[in-house]
Amino acid sequence: MSAKGGERSKIILEAVLGIVLFISISFISQYFFARFDLTEEQRHTLTPTTIELLRELEDVVYIKVFLEGEFPADYQRLRQTTKEKLDEMRAYAGDNIQYEFINPSEDPDRKAREAMYGELVEKGLMYTSLQIREKDGLKEQIIFPGALVSYKDTEIPLQILRNQQRVTDAEMINRTINGLEYELMNAIYQVRAPRRQKVAFIEGHGELQPIETRDFQFELERYYDVEYLEIDGQLNSLSKSLVGQGRRENRYDAIILAKPTTQFSEQDKYIIDQFIMLGGRVLWLLDPMQMEMDSLMRTETTLAVPLRINLDDQLFTYGVRLNRDLLIDRTCAPISVVTGPSGNERNELLPFYFHPIIIPTLSQPIVANVDPIFTEFVSSIDTIAVPGVTKQIILTTSPYTKILKSPVRVSLNIVAINPDFTNGARPNLPVAVLLEGTFPSNFSNRLPPEFYDDKTFAFTEKSSFTRMLVVSDGDMIRNGVSPDGTKFRELGFDPLARRKIYGNKEFLINAMNYLLGDDRLIDVRSRTVVLRKLNDERVLAQRTLWQGLNIGLPVLLIILMGIAQYFIRRAVYARKIKERNA
Repeated sequence: MSAKGGERSKIILEAVLGIVLFISISFISQYFFARFDLTEEQRHTLTPTTIELLRELEDVVYIKVFLEGEFPADYQRLRQTTKEKLDEMRAYAGDNIQYEFINPSEDPDRKAREAMYGELVEKGLMYTSLQIREKDGLKEQIIFPGALVSYKDTEIPLQILRNQQRVTDAEMINRTINGLEYELMNAIYQVRAPRRQKVAFIEGHGELQPIETRDFQFELERYYDVEYLEIDGQLNSLSKSLVGQGRRENRYDAIILAKPTTQFSEQDKYIIDQFIMLGGRVLWLLDPMQMEMDSLMRTETTLAVPLRINLDDQLFTYGVRLNRDLLIDRTCAPISVVTGPSGNERNELLPFYFHPIIIPTLSQPIVANVDPIFTEFVSSIDTIAVPGVTKQIILTTSPYTKILKSPVRVSLNIVAINPDFTNGARPNLPVAVLLEGTFPSNFSNRLPPEFYDDKTFAFTEKSSFTRMLVVSDGDMIRNGVSPDGTKFRELGFDPLARRKIYGNKEFLINAMNYLLGDDRLIDVRSRTVVLRKLNDERVLAQRTLWQGLNIGLPVLLIILMGIAQYFIRRAVYARKIKERNA
């Protein structure tokens, strides 16, 4: 065989081996699945909870994403990340995840566009107006940074991007990307849920006004049906009698007591007790001490006294005791105080120790990766041993905390002193406790005998498994309200910093998700992705250097590779000629 024929045979053999190798890899890949994510925070890897939920899909989830069109760079990044996340989900759900990107402004006809906008708004999506700079000036563009998620006969809106006050587009979009996996999975979770669970805010005992809990209510309505109701001694307010079965059934899955300030009647206490006995979940947000910031601003000095609302015995039966004290903490929020001599006054931010900032430290799902939580005149909690009930302390103060026993003199002058928190400190005091298990009824030994025989009464002495969370600060759920009472701020918004910095809303939503058994969603929500922004000062100072490297280095590498290839090929051909001549 000639040298030429041997070379041809070698080329054919290599080609055949390559084809066989490619077919073998394709065949093996059908049975083995692996993905590699080399990013530090695993930003391209779905959480195990998400993967589990995706593999549970029994039918197609169809997602219409309205992020198509010519956008600024930040919005293009959001679009690309959304597509990548959906592709990642398809890798696990297969054809049960289908999506398309739609440009709602694509139609050149103005009336058709406006009709499209109206339809999207009617379905629950909000639009954003962008100012895009072009050669001939600024152009306004309407976009709908959201999606419609449908499963079988159900469709729900998903607002991917939410406007946030005083936050740059880059920061806002980065926060959106942080929560993108959670938002998509929550929408899928909700659209395929057999029913939406029901949550009720209890009224009639001096609780916070609806406008004061509005932001949390709106967030809660993304997951559950929310109502406000008064018990008013009505046995059927929280539960109903099942005719002919001699038992009752709850009308709601959970209730929220948001800072009650007047006494509960024994009838209302009994109705709440039986709601718990039937498996109802409760979020208790209670103030053991009567103290308001508004009254302090009017008088500068006031007295905090115990707040008697007639729930102590009931909570004691379930396993907790709220103490009649106030906590001051070195880790606290500031307040704005007017200082300086008359005629030269100025506003100064000084630490107000009666407003402890709680920094979550546990890995428990409710508080994992939650920002610091703002509290206002918070008290300590003790736990009581109750058979069948487990207790977990969820939030504690810092190591530098002091207890002030009732009655407590509260004064703005505390900002002018520096309490010695190293002397007599009581570190890490509980301010939120999670209770889980089977609870005894608070009315077991004091129910009138005739009630036992009343079939519509259906007294239950011990609960099925349930959960409750007790927080010793009723203001934790309160959002700021405008002076005229018509507008409200986002929960966790700090008026002094002029932006949202506290994690109150995330903590309370996590708590409700956990109480109602949606704790798998919490694992997804806690995911964070770091936005690695350029150093503006270095970019300005070294602009020429980095521009030169970005333009010149790739060209230099190509030239060097070309030169190297030339010499390698020259050496190979020289060797072959030498071998042929030999």
